[in-house]
Amino acid sequence: MDEKEAAKLAKAVAAECLAGRVRLLNRVITNIYDRALQPLGIKINQANILVMLTLTDQASSVDIARVLQMEKSTVSRNIDRMKKKGWIDVTGKDDGPSQVITVTPKGKGLLADAHVEWQKAQKQATELLGEEGVAAVLRIHDTLKQEKKGS
Repeated sequence: MDEKEAAKLAKAVAAECLAGRVRLLNRVITNIYDRALQPLGIKINQANILVMLTLTDQASSVDIARVLQMEKSTVSRNIDRMKKKGWIDVTGKDDGPSQVITVTPKGKGLLADAHVEWQKAQKQATELLGEEGVAAVLRIHDTLKQEKKGS
């Protein structure tokens, strides 16, 4: 393939690639939340884990990865950090399904403290995306959630 063809293909991918656009949007939105939560020492991924654990009362790292669609290694790193900070308790022998992870009182307090900062980030993300953008994100999420239930 010559340079001209390669450039033509690269331009087409750059102009049309959904994955690239979604990843960029993800980074921009994630940064809004991470910056808002930074003074509390928590990232949005960790906050989402606390929310999920609070809603389910307990889960394994495998459950967290499945429900939040996160890589197992990402879950493992976050669980280790969150345990060291005293936000969660982890019982069980290993890294897998036998682990039981629960939110500590300190973690629940952090979640309550983070809510005000989360609201600010939510407002900023909503303003950035606009009404139509927010509606589209919610619609896509609901569609994916329904498809996941069906499989």
